[in-house]
Amino acid sequence: MTKKEKSESKKSYLENITDKTGEIAVHYGFLVIKPPQINNEDIQKSKQFKEFDHYEDVSEKIALTRWYMEERLDLEAQPLAIHYKKLLAGTSTKKKPRIETYGFEIMGSFKSTSEALLLKCALAVLEKYGYANLFIDINSIGDRESIGKFERELSNYFRKQAHTIPAKIRQEFKKNHHLMLMDTRIETSDFRKNVPQPIGSLSENSRLHFKEVLECVETFDTAYKIKPSILSNKLYASNTIFEIRDMTNKTSATTEATTDGELLAYGYRYNHLAKKIGGKREIPTVGMTIFVKKNPEMSRKIIIKKIKKPRFYLVQLGPIAKLKALQIVEMLRKQKIPVYHSITKDKITGQLSGAEYMKATHVLIMGQKEAIENTTVVRNIANREQETVPLDELCDFLKKISKK
Repeated sequence: MTKKEKSESKKSYLENITDKTGEIAVHYGFLVIKPPQINNEDIQKSKQFKEFDHYEDVSEKIALTRWYMEERLDLEAQPLAIHYKKLLAGTSTKKKPRIETYGFEIMGSFKSTSEALLLKCALAVLEKYGYANLFIDINSIGDRESIGKFERELSNYFRKQAHTIPAKIRQEFKKNHHLMLMDTRIETSDFRKNVPQPIGSLSENSRLHFKEVLECVETFDTAYKIKPSILSNKLYASNTIFEIRDMTNKTSATTEATTDGELLAYGYRYNHLAKKIGGKREIPTVGMTIFVKKNPEMSRKIIIKKIKKPRFYLVQLGPIAKLKALQIVEMLRKQKIPVYHSITKDKITGQLSGAEYMKATHVLIMGQKEAIENTTVVRNIANREQETVPLDELCDFLKKISKK
């Protein structure tokens, strides 16, 4: 096989046609792909994780991880951000009528900005669908060390307090200690008051990761809370879990004074799955699923090649600048100004190499100084001329460049 044939084979997973959701995904740097089919081997491997498969998507995660390994996508530029339409072929779950389901994955990155990018993209999609009263529930189960410590604390608590709940419920909790956090029955309300929470067991690294995710979420202008009862699959998942809900049609609860609202999106990190299914090393991955009601306008087909290619590449340096960069990407999207970015990367050399590879004409530089002053440096790659532009004037400035 020639080098050209190998390259074409490697890219055969790319999709040619998408819709308005995919258009937003492309703006945020996601590749639209034809998702892999779930095969019988994936289904067999998924059985070991079924007990804690809270979102019933373990077969899908296994298929995606297998595909990443088989295609040797670790040799591509990392991280790999992909978007696809569900359901995956081979899944046993029935598609819900009048509901469209979309998947987003960022593979090959441990960075907390991967979660932030997924959340920001989800909010943009849901806003485009007309959802206005959104709320984020978020939690973290941490790394292996954190999960082990949490499991021990749950076990100790159950052993000491099990006598306070009915025998039938006691048997349920004995089989799966995680149910203690998810239960909402009145009979267990006193028992649950002091149940250990996952964030109380986080290791130093996991605590820092979660702190960075929350710092990003606080810049989104969307209400959120840490919710201990949302959990991911402890057998292969790690760190962050989140759900996005619509609180518009919130109704009063019959058992307790809290309601959740309509689930529109969920996501979680699953760094450990690759090794669990036979891979040689971990593949740091965070994935997200979005559920939306079918909308003829949003379903309109778009040829991916016709989506306007960016002329600009956004480079960020430092934690404050990274947070500002997420806001800039969304601001430019609303003004229909496409922009390349590497928000999940830290080093300036890698980002500038990306700008050169993507043949951008201008680099938008957001450093710590610019982030504090609400400006950005716009540099012409060809002649190295640059100008500092206030953020509230950036869209008009870039539009003028595009017209030239």
